[in-house]
Amino acid sequence: MKVDRNSPAQAYAQRVAPSLLGVARRVIALAGIEEGQTILDAGTNTGLGAFLAASRVGEEGTVVALDPDPDFLAVAEARATAAGYGDIRWQAGALGVLKFAEEAFDHSISVHALDLAPEPVTLIEELRRVTVERGMVVVSTWGAKHGNEWLVEVERAVRRYGGVTLPSPAPASEPGNLEVLMQASGFDEVEAVRYPDHLRMGSVEDVWEWVKAIRSWGGALGDLSDSVSVRVLEHLRDEFGARIRGGELLVGREICIVRGVVPTA
Repeated sequence: MKVDRNSPAQAYAQRVAPSLLGVARRVIALAGIEEGQTILDAGTNTGLGAFLAASRVGEEGTVVALDPDPDFLAVAEARATAAGYGDIRWQAGALGVLKFAEEAFDHSISVHALDLAPEPVTLIEELRRVTVERGMVVVSTWGAKHGNEWLVEVERAVRRYGGVTLPSPAPASEPGNLEVLMQASGFDEVEAVRYPDHLRMGSVEDVWEWVKAIRSWGGALGDLSDSVSVRVLEHLRDEFGARIRGGELLVGREICIVRGVVPTA
């Protein structure tokens, strides 16, 4: 499939994915992925988790990268080929009832993709079903809203100037929600890691472009009129502009990563 260089998928790959590299590395570490294993990356976006998993499993292992949008998969595959990850299996499909057999994977991961699932609880239950007994399922998402300054201020500005309520980019992200969801889905040894972090950008304009590249918000923000977009950007400048030091702007964010072990029947 030909890749559109101006597509939402390219914007995500260029702006959002690099900001999640540290998160993806933590997810991979928590999953305990080893050489020769078979791994599912559910909601691969543009392939970040799949690339890191592939580097762990090696030539004897298998990584299946699933995403509902073929355009994102096309970008992911092109980037994987350029980086030398030619053996990843790219598969289009909804993040609901998964078309995989029970216990098809040694571990399953999902890096900031819960917002792509129509029903996050269904995805969590399905990840449990397709992962082997005692295998790990590791999911990351944004943390609590109050810990994510960018989220609070963009939502506030868009609602004030555009009259638009944005969809949540972080379902089940409030403290305890994702942990409870995984426990209710039957996982053992559920552990959560929540940590403060910073979005590092060169300017307020970079922050705004980054926000517009987030998949769950891209459509709504792209539909804003030019005048509303200008006012939202002015709001962000008022909130964050004075923080720029040495050409770098730090905006607070909170990350949530939850790991569960598939129980023995």
